[in-house]
Amino acid sequence: MKLRHAIAVALLCGYGTNALAYDLLNDWPTKIKPADGYEFGFKGLYQYDYNSFSGDTTNPTNGAEILSDANAWRRKEFNFYGKLPGGWDFNIGYDFTVSGFKTTPSGAGVHGQWIDNFVRYSNKQAGDFRIGQFKTPVGWEETVSSSATTFLERALPVQATNMGRRIGADWTYTGIPNWLLYLAYFKGGDLNGDNDGDGPAARVVWNPFNRQPGAGSREESNVLHLGLAYSTEDRDATTDGRGVLSNPAARFRAKPEAGLIGTRLVDTGNLAFPGTIKRLGLEAAWIHGPLLVQGEYLTVDADPQGKPSFSGDGYYVQGSWVLTGESRPYSKGTIGNVRPTHDYGAFEVAVRYSTVDLNDGPVYGGKQDDWTIGANWYLGQHFKLQANYIFANSTKRYGAPINGEADVDPRVFEMRAQIMF
Repeated sequence: MKLRHAIAVALLCGYGTNALAYDLLNDWPTKIKPADGYEFGFKGLYQYDYNSFSGDTTNPTNGAEILSDANAWRRKEFNFYGKLPGGWDFNIGYDFTVSGFKTTPSGAGVHGQWIDNFVRYSNKQAGDFRIGQFKTPVGWEETVSSSATTFLERALPVQATNMGRRIGADWTYTGIPNWLLYLAYFKGGDLNGDNDGDGPAARVVWNPFNRQPGAGSREESNVLHLGLAYSTEDRDATTDGRGVLSNPAARFRAKPEAGLIGTRLVDTGNLAFPGTIKRLGLEAAWIHGPLLVQGEYLTVDADPQGKPSFSGDGYYVQGSWVLTGESRPYSKGTIGNVRPTHDYGAFEVAVRYSTVDLNDGPVYGGKQDDWTIGANWYLGQHFKLQANYIFANSTKRYGAPINGEADVDPRVFEMRAQIMF
């Protein structure tokens, strides 16, 4: 800490307090402010994961291994951003991870993908206007930065219902005390050539109370978050690089909250001509001192052509406790990482129950529920270590020779080392 302060003082003496002043006291020197009103910099998120499976790890129909131990980079995200005079800012983001568990039609691994890429104009009276690619609002846990999640992976119903990143335009307004309003329209899929579809989305958040004392205060934080998100989507036909046309389709599925594998224990398969897809999310969270209690209920509905309508739903409830006394920060409807106040960092323990039901009428996507216990160690603002143990329980209808329902109940131990700046 003393060395970092000494470097900051030396830079301020050499360059003055205006141009080229790096904020070394709070952040790594990854940004530069060449003149008043301008700022340019880089942001990075690197996560290396380890997944280990036990218990049921094979396909019940043929005994083939479907859950294999793995260790690999989960994310290697890199962003270049800028802030300009007049309330303008931009972000260019790319994930350089080579994901062998994500494959193209030819079977090759996906070599990276575009993430958040946008231009935004912010005005205190009118709100924030953004155009580009960014996350969609239904599935609150997915909208939280991947660097700040309480557990390694998002809960089952969030995976099954969230639309992922899409190209579109949105508006966020926080000018009414204790309220956040959000409107968006997404069209044209994403920058990676996937998710063709369009439709509106909306979200509203109410904070009946939001007390977050400043550093050094003995008063405990006390925040209540209540939210509602809704979207509709009409899927489009797609044409691949070979000129092959694929009809509109939807698919809802979830991994067993382990990210290094491609296996889904619950999966509806493709629903052709799904009609208008409707998604709904109810959000709630309470932060009181070192305690965080959070939950969501999510539904997704489709109306496949010539077939009965489909409806899936699920929810999760989770809680965490920061053993070292810090609170999780909260801002504009988002919960962030713990900011340690001790030299040895901050320690957090957590538990989550999540469940999803993708069975409806002739669609046998399966049911799954997971219990997860976790522990997090925050080492300053830039390093984080996580460990989870998951008790997964799934039931799904399988084909011959079973021709009926079967259970696959794996146990998962996973760890993550994270660096962010």
